[in-house]
Amino acid sequence: MPIKVRCKECNTSFSVKDEAEGKRVRCKECGAPVKVTAAKQSKKRSRSSKPADTDDFLATLDIDKLEDKAAKICPRCGQDVDEDDVECSHCGVDLSTGRMSEATRRKRKRKGPAVEEFYSKSWGDAYTFLKNHKGLAVKTFFYSFIASTLFFCAVFMMMWCHRTPPRAFWGFIAFVSIMAIPGWIWFIQTEVVRYALQKKDKLKRINFDFFLCSALGMKFIFWVVLFSLPAEAILGTLGYYFISNDSIPVGVILIAAGFIPTFLMFPLAMPHMTMVDSTPGWLIHKLGKIFLNLVKPAIFWCFVFVVTSLPVIGCLAAIGAVYGNGLNDFFSNVQYNSAIARDNGAKEYAEENKIKDFEEGPFVGKTPAEIDASILIAPSILWALACLFYAPSLIYNARVNGLLALHCKPDLGLITKLSETKYVSKADREKDDDNATPPLQLAVIGVLGGAGIGTIFYFVTPYLPLLLVWVLFGISLLTLFVCFIVTLVKMYKIDGPLHCVLGFFVSIYAFGKGWSYASKDKEMGKTMLTWTLFIVVINIMAYSMEAHGIIKPEEKQNAAVPEEPGPADPAMEAEPAEPATP
Repeated sequence: MPIKVRCKECNTSFSVKDEAEGKRVRCKECGAPVKVTAAKQSKKRSRSSKPADTDDFLATLDIDKLEDKAAKICPRCGQDVDEDDVECSHCGVDLSTGRMSEATRRKRKRKGPAVEEFYSKSWGDAYTFLKNHKGLAVKTFFYSFIASTLFFCAVFMMMWCHRTPPRAFWGFIAFVSIMAIPGWIWFIQTEVVRYALQKKDKLKRINFDFFLCSALGMKFIFWVVLFSLPAEAILGTLGYYFISNDSIPVGVILIAAGFIPTFLMFPLAMPHMTMVDSTPGWLIHKLGKIFLNLVKPAIFWCFVFVVTSLPVIGCLAAIGAVYGNGLNDFFSNVQYNSAIARDNGAKEYAEENKIKDFEEGPFVGKTPAEIDASILIAPSILWALACLFYAPSLIYNARVNGLLALHCKPDLGLITKLSETKYVSKADREKDDDNATPPLQLAVIGVLGGAGIGTIFYFVTPYLPLLLVWVLFGISLLTLFVCFIVTLVKMYKIDGPLHCVLGFFVSIYAFGKGWSYASKDKEMGKTMLTWTLFIVVINIMAYSMEAHGIIKPEEKQNAAVPEEPGPADPAMEAEPAEPATP
């Protein structure tokens, strides 16, 4: 009868002949020697025998043999862990002590990744993100280069033309096109940050909307101006003083230093701009408190931005240092020729209409300057390179900003939900309106605030682009008009249409009625505060623009010429510049 044996090495069972009993044979599976023993006859259990005692069974049970020593579990939650793990990935306790470390406790309390991980993770993650979105970087290059080219061409045409309607048209084109570049920066930053907060690594298809980007560009510029006003009120004034005393480098450095706080708070404002309520991103005091808690991450983002933007800064610095004088001469000659065409055109019109008291302009009969366009070749190439370097830098820094928002989310105080809108009865609203701020106090605040803003504008006007000055002036006028219309609507509802018509033709009457409503209406008080503030601002702005030669006093204008000539540039008063050698 064959004998069954089992190999102790590989646990394989096989049969051998009876003659092999007491001998050693080799395992058919692994070849290890196996001793053949006779099969033992199992003894039948006697029915009268009693079952073994439970205590004796447990005493003879070897627990060590039953334990799976190859497996490792967490002593707290029982989760399977690897042999190399120090902490449990499920509950976070230390596997050797069974307790949670203080660092892990803080991390789990934040309900998000630790801030410390941001510094080491951002470099490689942002580079991977850039590689996955190379098409977006290419689009950014083309969009920025086309928009900037359109801007430079429009500026050239605005200087070339000497009549008001064409100059206004080309000025509008220049403004819209240049606003598209900061608007695209704002758009890309908010989109990448939004997806990072959603823990998504891949953006959806992003299309370029020219007019949307222009609107966002104005929003971006307004945010920069708003956050730069406090620092520029001090440093900008000092810079203006040094520039007036021929210390131009010191003055420029002081004015540039006034934008440093805005630059530092920019990465903290972007996450707020992606939320349903972006109010904290527009309030300096709230964002300032957040900045005090996140100084290190904000400075780190600014450091990454400067490092990745060094090629762009180098190209722009080369344009200014090497070709700045040549470009200045080129555009001075363009303005000089435009002034000659303007004065000659006014003279021809006066001769055709036989205007006797016409006074000739200072540029009548002068020879136009020769314009050498070859000076534009090298700066154009450098500008194209700057756009080429700027495109990937924008995508890279936007991703770093998104990672900052993700790691610092608990400290940013983001408003992810809007408060529920509740109905308030008219009686309750009137009760709340009884606590409105007194009109006299609002008027004082409006006058002092307008005087402060207007004073700052007076000192910074010489350093602002002419187009931006007119835009700020137009925004102020539009604000006054909106306040006027709101007051007229209020007059129509309370006093009837006759008072509304009277207020339309007599604005001072509408202004007075608005203040009478402000004593019982909080919203009307805000409207009148804004109206008062911008009345003061508008008057100081007009005085500033007149003092700096942007607009001329009415008595100095030539009433005989039907078309008002554009403001004379100081460079036009001199002879044409020598053509720059390429």
